[in-house]
Amino acid sequence: MKIKVDKSVLCEAVTPLMGAVSNKNTIAAVEGILITTIGDDAIQLTSFDLEKGFRTKIAAKIIESGSYIINGSRFNQIIRTMPEGELTVSVDHKLTVRIVGGKSEFELSAIEGADFPALPEFKSDIRFTVNQGVLRQMIMRTSFAVAQNENRAALNGAYFVFSEDNLKIVACDGNRLAVREQSCDIKSVTERKPEVRFILPGKTLTELLKIIKDGDDDITVTVTRRNGVFETNGLLFFSRLIDGEYLDYNKFIPTQSRIKAEIETETFIRSLERAFLVSEDKTLGQTKNYVKCTFGDEMLKISSVSVNGRVYDEIYVEGLEGEIEIGFNCRYLLEALRACGSERVLCEMNTPLSCMVIRPAEKSDGEDYLYLVLPIRMKD
Repeated sequence: MKIKVDKSVLCEAVTPLMGAVSNKNTIAAVEGILITTIGDDAIQLTSFDLEKGFRTKIAAKIIESGSYIINGSRFNQIIRTMPEGELTVSVDHKLTVRIVGGKSEFELSAIEGADFPALPEFKSDIRFTVNQGVLRQMIMRTSFAVAQNENRAALNGAYFVFSEDNLKIVACDGNRLAVREQSCDIKSVTERKPEVRFILPGKTLTELLKIIKDGDDDITVTVTRRNGVFETNGLLFFSRLIDGEYLDYNKFIPTQSRIKAEIETETFIRSLERAFLVSEDKTLGQTKNYVKCTFGDEMLKISSVSVNGRVYDEIYVEGLEGEIEIGFNCRYLLEALRACGSERVLCEMNTPLSCMVIRPAEKSDGEDYLYLVLPIRMKD
């Protein structure tokens, strides 16, 4: 194989592919990027770590066709150090890779392309488009609540519900619940309507966020029996889905609330950020973030005491109904409030040992959210 390709184009194409290059696998092929020539003027680049993968195509001058696997980390480092302009990448019969740019030259080893793991099937009758700006914002505002290393596999991912004109994303880690819903135009590419539910792994969300942008461009989503596939700007990203049913999260949401308080979101966040400086207590390898919230007399009093010191703050709340003293992991509460995106929030509670529900104080057209944060038992 021998190709000529522009360095900047190649670097831009390889960057997202590194998200699916494995560095901890006994299979050498998944540590590499598969380069396959297409006709006389293009190459296809693929990475796949057996869970998720990327595929893209870029322009190149094909001198000799072929298909080979080159170690992803080394290839990425090498092409970035090469001089600007055209690079020549060749692989000989001894599987020696030569990368030449200007007067600079590198050599490394390749693997036959036939050794690359088989990719999943991308064809499906469930294929639709959705605004990628909407999708990005919703993932960013729910992904913080995705569990890590949870025994219940479904909680290690985000639950997506697509319908003809609505998108819902749910995440829960056992301490927090995030539910985000948005009315949007979801157009079916196939005859089957885009009514689908699936669970996307948390690690996949991180990589997906890297390739989708804010704006009005659409992203194409394909859902197969085992995989979710996302296509945007010539880049295809695919991931294995988590098999199983998501938990019935609605049963954890209180239907009535004894205490309600409307608070300016940014003021609440700034107060908790101050409390976080003291509440973070690292002892015996564990990190505890404990903050006490006292609601009463149209005020929210926020306080925390730890080995680091003491903090006390007060903020005004509107429409306060009832009184309560309740404790939270400060980081959990902060992350939920930062994800809200509305100027004012409505906080609803019942007892010091039941959850706080956070909703928008005023609902906007087409958008709604709910965050649930469990309290912690405070020491006397």
